[in-house]
Amino acid sequence: MRLTSRSSRSLDLARTEALALGAGTIGTAHLLLGLVREGRESGDPLLAGVDPDRVRGLLPLRPPDGAPLPLSPGAAAALTVAARDAAGGRVDAAQLLAAVLTHPTSTAVDVLERLGTDPGHLWARARSAAPAPVPVLVRH
Repeated sequence: MRLTSRSSRSLDLARTEALALGAGTIGTAHLLLGLVREGRESGDPLLAGVDPDRVRGLLPLRPPDGAPLPLSPGAAAALTVAARDAAGGRVDAAQLLAAVLTHPTSTAVDVLERLGTDPGHLWARARSAAPAPVPVLVRH
């Protein structure tokens, strides 16, 4: 899978967040955190209303064990969907966000709903910002 520099940075930040929280895998909520942090670094307004500290506060915190972190099934599925929708091109951050929000068991969607952010609205914004078609919305 080929990623844009922003998507690659988002994945690196997601791994950092998962490690800091002591997660056993990199989940969709960690991908969301990575996208939020990368968006703040690059000045992208897509996730400007999502506070990374509030997202972290909704996730379990465990002591880090230092083990390598695989992707959770949901995060792996989101990356697969994003890669498919990039049709051989590089996966953009907006495509990755849309894919994260389409997965039916996405922790990221649950976190956004708990924060009072409409995942459907955010998905639509990601879809309009994506350079190529993005997946169909599965959840509200």
